[in-house]
Amino acid sequence: MGGKALKDSLKRLGAHEGVRGVIITNMEGLPISSNLGTEKTEVISALVTSLVGKAKRVVDELGEGTMNFLTITTQKGEVMVAPEADYILIVLKTAPETK
Repeated sequence: MGGKALKDSLKRLGAHEGVRGVIITNMEGLPISSNLGTEKTEVISALVTSLVGKAKRVVDELGEGTMNFLTITTQKGEVMVAPEADYILIVLKTAPETK
């Protein structure tokens, strides 16, 4: 993914309602691009990359094929993770307001 395409993707994803952060990291956990602060980006990239590795091993052990997407639901929202061949896309989304 080229530099302009990366920036366009971050901007497009970040414009969705409730999205509070977008990170693209390589498979080693090193951030490629983000719209969050540097320290938070580095920590989240490293932790999520480790989690993706563990989740892939679980899926392999269960014989479920390949892992395509991982969602972590929290009180404050969701952490959506899409591992690709060369990078991992991480989107932080705020929970919708309940009425």
